[in-house]
Amino acid sequence: MTARTLVLFTLAVVLAVILTLIGYYWPIVWLVYIFKPIATVLLSLIAISSWISNRSAYAQWIVVGLVFSLLGDVLLMWPNHYFLAGLAAFLVTHVAYLVSFTRDCKFPARLLIWFAYVVAAIACYALLLPTLPRGLWIPVAAYAALLSTMASQAMGRFLATETSYARRAALGALLFLLSDLLLAFDRFRSPLLWSTVLILVPYYIGQWLIASSAPCARRLVQAQGQM
Repeated sequence: MTARTLVLFTLAVVLAVILTLIGYYWPIVWLVYIFKPIATVLLSLIAISSWISNRSAYAQWIVVGLVFSLLGDVLLMWPNHYFLAGLAAFLVTHVAYLVSFTRDCKFPARLLIWFAYVVAAIACYALLLPTLPRGLWIPVAAYAALLSTMASQAMGRFLATETSYARRAALGALLFLLSDLLLAFDRFRSPLLWSTVLILVPYYIGQWLIASSAPCARRLVQAQGQM
């Protein structure tokens, strides 16, 4: 994908996200049903373009993650009916991203970073536990553990490789984690003011950073030549 095409796709994602937010706050439900999935489809196309360009395992697993993100986005449009199914879809997303972030870097990339992320996840889980439905104790604990592990590997990978693409993935994973944390506190602890904006904006920025974190074939060859 050329830089110009990436800009066009990015603008299309921004427009889809804006229309989704309008749909939530107006409210116009059909805007949400149409443009929330479209935003993730566009992000998936960015990653698919990278995979077609370089055929790397990294890009392939990012595509897998985004496909399951799309499924999770659709399911969570009806959270009262499909929350666990949506959680499971995003769980697969984090597995796919974790696999991607270990293609060129061992796990854990930085042991102290992984430990810090997991400790933070445990602290947040402890804050949620008193108001978390008993039936969600294990699913949410498993999700928090995998999400923090994925995000820590992305950050550790950046510190180990110090490439601009790894920086994108690390920041994207961190924003994804922040979005999920805000979602959990809004749903299970206390409603947040402007919660939809606070949750969706970092989510889509994070996903864009991850989707665009695979270099094109030409740059991949140059990066490998510098190793």
